Amino acid sequence: MATPYSGPLRDGPPAVELHNTLYAAPGGLVDGLADPDQARAWIDAVARRLPIPGVPPGPDPGIEDLVALRAAVRVALRAAVDGDPQDPGVLEAINRASRRAPRSPTVESRPDAGAGRGTDFHGASRADIIIAALAGDAVDLLTGPDRLGSCRAPGCVLIFLRDHPRREWCSDACGNRARQARHYERRRRPGLG
Repeated sequence: MATPYSGPLRDGPPAVELHNTLYAAPGGLVDGLADPDQARAWIDAVARRLPIPGVPPGPDPGIEDLVALRAAVRVALRAAVDGDPQDPGVLEAINRASRRAPRSPTVESRPDAGAGRGTDFHGASRADIIIAALAGDAVDLLTGPDRLGSCRAPGCVLIFLRDHPRREWCSDACGNRARQARHYERRRRPGLG
């Protein structure tokens, strides 16, 4: 049986999930990609959400490739959340990763005498296709509507896709922690409790 990914998964876009593989836990930051079994479990959990039909079998991306792409994605998405200018070198790293697997739509004959849509990855490996799809998702987030948010719960370092303009937390658990911290702070200050 495959090991489940033990880090946070919020059903967000794959590039946000990649950003969030570096997360806070009791004792400090945890790298959800440092362990090969956890990296494989993360890929398995997120791969179903990538728009890459017909991916050939083969090895998944190596940890080094995932961590390098994550570093660029973290800087770019954080700049987008904070409204800061983008670093051209970081954007080029994302573009380079996106180019690893060019793809073209194809039309294919189906047994029922119909035609179906397929994808030609031009000989790219499974690892290249996954890296390119993750980078492509980051491109979509960086060039799409501004809907990224940074969790405002104490100690949380995750980002999320806002589904409501006033959303402040990546999860209900973080929202509860933030409300409890505010309540405790109000009760602690003299004359406010």
